[in-house]
Amino acid sequence: MTAIGFDTLTLLAKALGIGLLLAVPVGPIGLLCLRRSLTMGMAAGMAVGLGAATADAVYAGAAAFALGVAAPFIAGADWLGIAGGIALVGIGLKDILHRDASPAPPTLRGHMGVYAGTVLLTMTNPATVLTFAAIIVGLGLVPDMASMLDGLVFVAGVFLGSTAWWLVLSGAGGKLGDRLPPGAIRWTRRIAGAAFIGFGIYAMLS
Repeated sequence: MTAIGFDTLTLLAKALGIGLLLAVPVGPIGLLCLRRSLTMGMAAGMAVGLGAATADAVYAGAAAFALGVAAPFIAGADWLGIAGGIALVGIGLKDILHRDASPAPPTLRGHMGVYAGTVLLTMTNPATVLTFAAIIVGLGLVPDMASMLDGLVFVAGVFLGSTAWWLVLSGAGGKLGDRLPPGAIRWTRRIAGAAFIGFGIYAMLS
């Protein structure tokens, strides 16, 4: 019993680390979380973060329970990058054309919409797919997950590790946003919009 418990805790620690590794690198999802935190507060940023963490958990589940089935589909799905790229370009154009420096706080329905959209956006981001695959193969975790419990622990660890980073990022963005003047908020959206367009074009061409 002690050995099983130790192995489970070790797997959980690895999964937490993977969740952090997936979330921390600067990319379109991190930029979206930070931009929403700066302009609309921590809750708006966490709607993005939880969506990204959910998508990471979905990929963790595919790795733990159906890697052999999911891998060929993910590797050969060029449409993922195209769909994600189009979405990012759309977000960028909306930010650049947006003229309200102090948008109204989003509603719960708005948060849910952003959450769902971020799940799809993260899952269509080629960088997420490639990074996750590289980490899994590099650490050789899949063969170690010999039971349903191991798989569930792995999925939960990835989700919690990713969520921890988004809490830090959205919290910092929310506090900083409270101190920024309206003019700075407006330029933040425009700069973020240009970056989203760049990310989107790159995703479509990759």
